[in-house]
Amino acid sequence: MIRRFRTRLVVILLLLVSGAIALSLTAMGFSVKQQAERSIAQQLNVSERVFRELLNSRSELLLQAAQVLTDDFGFKRAVASGDKDTIVSVLVNHGERINTELMVLRTPTGEEIAATHPIGDEITNNSSGQQLAIVDGELFQLITVPVKAPQLIAWATLGFQIDSQLATELQNLANADITLWNESSKKLIASSLEPGVQVNLQSALKRQSALPNWLEQQALVGKEALLDASQGEQVHVLLSSSLEEAMADFHRVQLQMLLIGGLAVLIAGGVALLMARSVSRPLSRLTEAAKQLQKGDYGDLNLEKRADEFGELAITFESMKGAVSERERRISFQATHDQLTRLPNRTQFAADLEGLLKAGSVGTLLLVNIRKFRTLNDTLGQEVGDLVLKQVAQRIIDFDEQCLSARIGGDEFALVFEQELSEKHKLIQKLYSFLEKPVKVGESDYPVSFNVGAVEFPRQGKAFDTLLRRAQVSAQEAKRQHDFVFFYTEGLDEQHLRKLDILEHLDYAAENDELTLLLQPKIETQSGKTIGAEALLRWNSEKLGFVGPDEFIPLAEQSGLIKKLTQWVFRQSADYLRHLNAPDGFSLSINLSAIDLLSDEILSVIAELEEDMPALNRHLVLEVTESAIVSDPDAAIERLNWLREKGYQVSIDDYGTGYSSLEQMRRLPVTELKIDRAFVQYLVSSPVDQSIVRSTIQLAHELGLRVVAEGVEDTESWEWLKKQKCDVLQGFYFSKPISFNDFNNRLQGESCD
Repeated sequence: MIRRFRTRLVVILLLLVSGAIALSLTAMGFSVKQQAERSIAQQLNVSERVFRELLNSRSELLLQAAQVLTDDFGFKRAVASGDKDTIVSVLVNHGERINTELMVLRTPTGEEIAATHPIGDEITNNSSGQQLAIVDGELFQLITVPVKAPQLIAWATLGFQIDSQLATELQNLANADITLWNESSKKLIASSLEPGVQVNLQSALKRQSALPNWLEQQALVGKEALLDASQGEQVHVLLSSSLEEAMADFHRVQLQMLLIGGLAVLIAGGVALLMARSVSRPLSRLTEAAKQLQKGDYGDLNLEKRADEFGELAITFESMKGAVSERERRISFQATHDQLTRLPNRTQFAADLEGLLKAGSVGTLLLVNIRKFRTLNDTLGQEVGDLVLKQVAQRIIDFDEQCLSARIGGDEFALVFEQELSEKHKLIQKLYSFLEKPVKVGESDYPVSFNVGAVEFPRQGKAFDTLLRRAQVSAQEAKRQHDFVFFYTEGLDEQHLRKLDILEHLDYAAENDELTLLLQPKIETQSGKTIGAEALLRWNSEKLGFVGPDEFIPLAEQSGLIKKLTQWVFRQSADYLRHLNAPDGFSLSINLSAIDLLSDEILSVIAELEEDMPALNRHLVLEVTESAIVSDPDAAIERLNWLREKGYQVSIDDYGTGYSSLEQMRRLPVTELKIDRAFVQYLVSSPVDQSIVRSTIQLAHELGLRVVAEGVEDTESWEWLKKQKCDVLQGFYFSKPISFNDFNNRLQGESCD
C-alpha cells in the first residue's frame, strides 16, 4: 500500500493522465472514423451527381455530334441515294473526328445500312433518343437521331464506349473510384481500381451479398447505383473511396498524441497541477473539434494557438479540417457549375430561381443566345468556340456581378434581375453594349451577335420550367424578327405550340386527303368570260380544324415542307386539267415560292407529269412573287428561262409590293404581270392608285406582257380597268375560290350561254 501522498498523487496523476490520453485517443479515433465515413458518404453522393452530370454532358456532346452528322447535306444526299461508300467514308471520318467507337446507320424500317458493331433492333428501336446498351460485352452510351431530307430517310446511332480508360478519367472529376458491371453476368465492364483489386471484386460479385464484406476487407466506403440499359439489362455503378486515405491525417495526429501523452506521464509527478491543466484543456478542445467535424461543421474549431506540441496538433487538426472541407467544396462546385465558364449550371440556376419564386421575389429573366454559334463553332473549331463562350460568360459577369447568372447549355446564358424592368430600354442598351462587340481570339477579332428573350416573374410565370420555356420562345421570336431582344407577350408560347402542331400535322395532311385545291376564276376583261383560274391551297385538319394558308404556308416555307405541298398542287392541278371542260386557251395558275423555284424536285415532278400530259406547258401559268426573285435574282432568272424554254408561262404575282427594279423586270422572262389587290381595292376612290395601275398597265403592254388585276370587288373597278385595257380580272366580284365541281359547272354554264 502506497502511503506517501506525493507518490500517491504522482501515481493517481499518472493514472489520470494515462486514462485521459487513452480515452481521448479512443474518443477521437471513434469520432474521426465516424466523421471520415460520413464525409466519404457525402462525398460519394456528390460524386454520383457529378458522374451522372458527366454522362449527361457526354450525351449532349454525342447529340451535337450526331446532329452535325445528320445536318450534313452531303451525308443526307449519300443516304438518300444509297451511296454506301460515301456513307461509310463520312461515318468513319466523323467517328474519328469526335472519337465515337460505335456508329450505325439504319433505314426507317430498321434495315442496316452501315455499322461498326452488330446491334439489334431492340437497342436502337428506330426512335430518336439516348440510351445505354451492352454490345458484345461492352457498355456504350448511345444516341439515335433521325436523318431527314426533309422526310425521314434513316436513323443514325452514335455511341461512346464506357470502359476502364473512361472510368479512370471520370475518377479524377468525380473524386472517387468508379466501377461498372453487368447485373446478369456479374462481369466487370469498366473500373478505375487497381487490377488486383478488380480481380478480388470480380470474385466477390459471384458470391451472394458479398459486396459489403469486400468493401470492408478493402477498407473502402462505397455507394452503389443502377443504370438502365437496353433489353432490360441493368448496369451497376460502384463509387468507392479509401477510408485509410481519409484517416491518414488522424493517424499522424494519433502518433503525436502518443508522444505527448508519454511525455506528460514522465513529468506528471513534478508538475501535477500544471500538467493536469496543460493536458486536459487542449485534449478537451480536440475532442470537441473532432465531434464538430463529425457533425459536418467546418467552422472555427477554437483550438488553442500554442507554441508546443499541442499547438502543432491543433495546426494538423485544422489542416485536416481544411482538406476535407475543400474536397467537399470542390466536388459540390463541379456538380453545380459549368466546367468551361465557371458559371452556375442549369441545375443550380433552376434551384436558385425557384428559391426566388418561393420567396415572392419580383424580377425579370433574360435568356441570351449567341446567334449562329453552331456555324462559328463548325467553321473555326471547338477550341475557338470554347474561347467565345468563356468571353461571353465574362461579359455577362461584368455586366452585373450581383445579378443571378448561369450557362443553361450550349450557347444559352441566363440573367435574373430581382426587380421589374421599369427602364427596359436603358438596361437593354447597356446589355447590348456589353455583348455586341467582337471577341478576341489570339490576334484576330470575331464578330458575334445575340438574341435575347425576356420574361417577367411572377406575372408571366411562377415556375422555372414555364419561365425558361417562355424566355426561349421570346428569344426565338427575337431571332425571327432580327431584333436584339423580344419581351414575352401573353399567348406567345401558345402561338409557338400552335406552330409546332401545324408543322407536326402538315406532313400528315399531304398524304391523308386533308388538303383541298380550290379554283378562283380569271375573267377576260372585255367579254366577262372565264378564261382561266388560280389554284389556291386549303387545309382542313382532322386534329386542328381549318388552318388558313396565311398560317401554314409561311411555316411550310421555313421548314422545307413547301416542296412537298407544291408537288401535291402540281399533281392535283394536272388532274384538274385532264377533267375540266375548259375552252381553248384555258390556263391554270400555280403559285411557286422561292424554295420551289430553285428546287430540283419540282423539275422532276414537271417531267413526270409531262410524260402523261405532253400539252401541260400550254395550260399552266407559274406565278412567282417579286420577293422570291429578289432573294437570289441570278439563280431565279436562270430557272425562269428554263421554264420559258419548256413552254410554260410565267407570271409576276403581287407586283408593286416587292423590291424588284425595272432593270430586273427587263431581264425577267415573264409573260404576265399581276397587279396586287392593294392597288385595286380602293381604285375608284384613290387617284394615286389609279395613276399607279394606269402606268403599270401601259408599261406591261409596252413590254408585251398580259396584265391581271386581282382583288376586283365592284362594278366600278371593272369598268375603270376595262377602259384602261387591262387584260384579265380576278376577285370576289366575279367569284370566290370554289371547288372543282362548282368551277366545272360554271364553265359548262358559260358554254351554254
